[in-house]
Amino acid sequence: MKKYFAIILVIAFGLFNNMHAQASGGKKPMTQWWLGSSLADSTRGYLFHIEGQYSYSKMSGPIEGEMQSGGLRSAIRINTFTNHIDYSIDKMNLKIQMLRMQYTTESHRLIDYLDFDITRLLYAETGFIWERDNTIFIKNRYSMYAGTGLNGLIAEKHYLKLLVAMGRISPQYSIPVDHFDVVKVAYQAFYLRQHYSYVLDRRFTLLEDAYYFTNMNTANRYMLGVNLNLNIGIVDPVSLVLGYSYKFDREAELLGAIPKNTNQSIGLLVSL
Repeated sequence: MKKYFAIILVIAFGLFNNMHAQASGGKKPMTQWWLGSSLADSTRGYLFHIEGQYSYSKMSGPIEGEMQSGGLRSAIRINTFTNHIDYSIDKMNLKIQMLRMQYTTESHRLIDYLDFDITRLLYAETGFIWERDNTIFIKNRYSMYAGTGLNGLIAEKHYLKLLVAMGRISPQYSIPVDHFDVVKVAYQAFYLRQHYSYVLDRRFTLLEDAYYFTNMNTANRYMLGVNLNLNIGIVDPVSLVLGYSYKFDREAELLGAIPKNTNQSIGLLVSL
């Protein structure tokens, strides 16, 4: 109950901030300002953005079932500093007819990262990631990283953001893994993240996100993921989202779990 109350407060605060900005009659931030550099914007001071997304997909045939995904994102900017918080949850419930087996999974991911814009293109970032995934028996996986990257307009309406970072990952498993060939202690990691967006107008936006983690201490241990979304505005601030995602975790493969996860979905996005 407290969680839902907090979400309502955040949304209400975002609406108030939006109305206040409109009433002030001052400079307006660029469209989808949270995607770009603060130094490329004419607006200074405080900005706030929040969006929530829900998607659903259903499978039929030899494998039947459904998958539901939800997420909440926020961005708070104060001059050249922008803090992002992303939370996502995926639930899958499958029935494999041939094996007469029920397969249920649930995963959570929380990211909190702070960006500091050094120039119009160069920025520095530090962040924290928490994950829980019963598909690969991850009870808790904590990641901390810091790095630098490029963020800016590469062509008209085309934005690209690239981060290169180093960090430390600490996994905790929900089952004993002494006899599995997986990393059982904290390790150094190389982190690469890339974001691309094509903002055609306020109605159509194409978004692509990708990330890659690799273990710096042990060869051939890595995680990667790609998300592709087409946002189609219905009525402000609601959009229809057509999405595709792909994830691979080498640790899952070594545990004997399903390492790959692909999903096509349709859902709704509310952006304030």
